Amino acid sequence: MPTTVISDKPKFLTGSDDRVFKTLVNSGEKGKIILEAILKTIFEEAVEVIEFLSVEQPLEKVIDRKKVLDCLVKVSDKYVNVEINLNDYDIAKAVRNFAFLCSFYSQNTRKGEAYDTETLCVQVNINFGYSPYNRSDKIMTKAYMQDEDGVIIDNFAIWNVFVENIKRVCYNSSKERDKYRYILMLDEDKDNLELFYPSDDIVSIYKGELMRLNSDADFVWDITPEEDAKKLYNTRLRLAEKEIMAQGLAQGIEQGIEQNRIEMIKNFYKIGTPIEDIAKASNLSVDEVKKIIDSK
Repeated sequence: MPTTVISDKPKFLTGSDDRVFKTLVNSGEKGKIILEAILKTIFEEAVEVIEFLSVEQPLEKVIDRKKVLDCLVKVSDKYVNVEINLNDYDIAKAVRNFAFLCSFYSQNTRKGEAYDTETLCVQVNINFGYSPYNRSDKIMTKAYMQDEDGVIIDNFAIWNVFVENIKRVCYNSSKERDKYRYILMLDEDKDNLELFYPSDDIVSIYKGELMRLNSDADFVWDITPEEDAKKLYNTRLRLAEKEIMAQGLAQGIEQGIEQNRIEMIKNFYKIGTPIEDIAKASNLSVDEVKKIIDSK
C-alpha cells in the first residue's frame, strides 16, 4: 500500500486557487491590470474595470472566512458584472453562484423608473480541471435565459471558460498560447512561472503579486475556506442521495452515498486539497481519509 506523505511546508499557491485569485485582483491598481488583461482575453474587447462593488476588501489574515469578487466592468458600450470562480466547477458551486447572480440581477434591474433591460449581467466561470458542463470541443460556452422559441432575456448570462481545453489548443500553437497567456499563467507553478513570458509586463506584475502572497505566512497557511468546502461537500452528498432515490434504487442508497463520498475524497486529494482539510469537511479522521485515498 502506498504511503501518503504530508509535507510540513505549505504548497506554492497559484492563481488557479479561488481565494488567491480574488485577493490578487482586489489588490489595488496592479490587481485591476491583471483582471483587465484576463477579461480582455475572454470578451475579446477592450475592458476597463470601473469599480469593485464588493464591500469586502482583500483581507489576507486568518480571520478571513469569505471573499467575494464583485466588479463592475465596462466592455465597449455595456457594463458587465463579473463573478469569477476558479477550480473544479460542479453542480453545488453552480447552484451557489447562480443564486448570487440572480440576486445581483434582481437588485440592479429594479433601479430607476423602468426595468433595466440593457445592462449586461454576466457571470464568468474560469474552470480548471473537470466540469460536468465541459465540452471537449469548446473553449467557452455562453448561456442566456431562453425557452424553445429562443432567447427571452439577453442581458443575463453565464459564460464558462474551460482551461483544460485551452491548454490542448495551445499545446502546438504559439499563436493561441500568446492569445490565452493571461489565463494560462494562473495555473503555472513556481518553476514554470519563472520562464513564462519573461518580457511581458502584465505577467511580471502577476508574478510579483503572487510571490507577495506566497511569502505571507498567515495567508498561505489559512488559505482553505473551510466553511465553504464543507457546505459544498454536504451539498454533493445530498444531491447524490436525491439522484439515487429518483432512480428507485432504495436498497442501494447507503452504498451509493458512501461510494460518492469516497470518490469525492479522492478527487479533492487529486487537486491538491490537504488531507487535514478533507478530513474536516467529511467529518472523518486523518487516518480514515488516508485509508480511502490509498484504497484501490
